[in-house]
Amino acid sequence: MELILLMDVEKVGRKGEVVRVRDGFGRNFLLPRKLALASTKANQAFVQDQKTRALARRENEKLEAQATAARLSKIKIVLEARAGEQDKLFGSVTSDQIREALEHQGYRVDKKHIHLKEAIHSLGSYEVTVELYSEVKAIVALEVIRKS
Repeated sequence: MELILLMDVEKVGRKGEVVRVRDGFGRNFLLPRKLALASTKANQAFVQDQKTRALARRENEKLEAQATAARLSKIKIVLEARAGEQDKLFGSVTSDQIREALEHQGYRVDKKHIHLKEAIHSLGSYEVTVELYSEVKAIVALEVIRKS
């Protein structure tokens, strides 16, 4: 039996592939669980259409992320933090604080996508990498100043 996989199936194949399986496995496992479709011309055209739509959607998302990265690279974030002697912070600047500062400027970013090269424990200027999409990153200027 030839089927088109709708999802990745371990030891069988990946999504979108046309695979040949035993009749019982296809009829009793893959088809009832909606993991595959019968390999007909109409279903092959449907799967191909879904692939092209997904590719176009990913391309649009990447272009939007590149535009956002260009805007993000131009901004500067200023965070106030309590500091003691020799400009050492009481604690550190976290990615959640950076996310909040970006949100105040109109950018919604998940804190998991904010990458710090090292922990920020003192006052000064830093560069923070924000990953907006795979292969699309923005460098944001961050300045930590003393809280008055």
